Amino acid sequence: SLSSIQSLGIDTYLENQLDYQSIPDGDLETTIETLFPLANQTPAQLVTGFPDNIGVVAQQMVGATQYRQIFSQRQLYEVMVEFWSDHFNIHLLNGFGPVLKPEDDRDVIRAHALGNFRDLLGASASSPSMLFYLDNFLNIAAAPNENYARELMELHTLGVDGGYTEDDVKEVARCFTGWTIRFPGDASGNPGTFKYEPAVHDSLEKVVLGNTIAAGGQQTDGEQVLDLLVSHPSTARFIATKLCRRFISDSPDTATVDAVANAFTTSNGDIKTMLRALFASDAFRNTADLKFTRPAEYLAGALRVLAPDSDYPSDDGILFFYAQLILGQSPFYWPTPDGYPDTKDYWANTGGLLNRWRLSFLSYAPYIPEIDVFQIDYDSLTNNADNIANLLDALVDNILMRPLSEDDRSSMLDWMVSEAGYAEAETLPAGVAETIAPVVMAVLISSAYFQLR
Repeated sequence: SLSSIQSLGIDTYLENQLDYQSIPDGDLETTIETLFPLANQTPAQLVTGFPDNIGVVAQQMVGATQYRQIFSQRQLYEVMVEFWSDHFNIHLLNGFGPVLKPEDDRDVIRAHALGNFRDLLGASASSPSMLFYLDNFLNIAAAPNENYARELMELHTLGVDGGYTEDDVKEVARCFTGWTIRFPGDASGNPGTFKYEPAVHDSLEKVVLGNTIAAGGQQTDGEQVLDLLVSHPSTARFIATKLCRRFISDSPDTATVDAVANAFTTSNGDIKTMLRALFASDAFRNTADLKFTRPAEYLAGALRVLAPDSDYPSDDGILFFYAQLILGQSPFYWPTPDGYPDTKDYWANTGGLLNRWRLSFLSYAPYIPEIDVFQIDYDSLTNNADNIANLLDALVDNILMRPLSEDDRSSMLDWMVSEAGYAEAETLPAGVAETIAPVVMAVLISSAYFQLR
């Protein structure tokens, strides 16, 4: 929260957030296990209900993600979980995908979100969810499938202009032949787990990015490729650019990208080291109001400022599930491997803004239980304001956490005076502030101020 940052100082706060495992998170995971048990199940457990359980698995995966984004104190960690979920994007509703993705989310993304990039990349490369989504489970020496090989270089490591060729794609595909999945009915059991099949691996010599991978190798061919990709300077720059775009601006400056890329190289891909370099930059410290929030950040932010201590809705988050679906960034629902866009030009369109405005005005319906999405604690947000001016200032401080411009504040006060029928400094009778507050909240949440991080 802002108060935590102010009391600790930004440097101490960020370092504490990097050491996320030391941050108490109460009974958050216990609650998630209660509300969304399928999100923690293994492929072997989920396959018994497939395909009838696809819908409920999807809802629980999204619900568990939203719950953590809203209520977890480990906010930087959750931001990085979302970042890597986009970077290694897997569309949840993809054939056998609902059986496989919960484990990928837990054991690949969440396990390595603030760890080492090579470990994360290796976990993703052997993830049954990724192998299924990008068709590598079909990749055999007699008929190589290039889908995973291409996305591994274009989206996961080097970037589209990172210096690889079509020949490299073909050679990398050969290196990953035999990396497959155990499906139901496999003689070895354990459906939905990784399996290396030496009988279909291409063991002849390959050349990747000018490096020879000797004949006779087996699963290590793929591991050598991962090592080559992680050590390539294009990977350092590609990852650094994406991190700077996420935390700084849509078009981050070259100097900061260079610093983060250098941190990647010198630390052998340590994610915390990269983030420390990013957070130490002047560009990061001066980026207030530059980044347009994506829907997930917008929704979680609205819920955190309006009802920071509220219990989860009695519908177990179904309204939140559909709200984020309508806003356009439901976790695990982006259909292509590149992940949700991270620039304003994609999100700041007419339809996207209209849906945000509609959602914001649900906070103006506290007396309609069916759509009381926010369960607002008015006393904490209004600071028991006794006049119009104090009420506006309290709501601005608690919701926007930044001042209005003089013109905007004046316009808001004029409108509130007109609506309430009381002068700015006139003492308000009991109950009046509570009737004005909801619509003011809705206006603030739909304002340009709240659309910016």
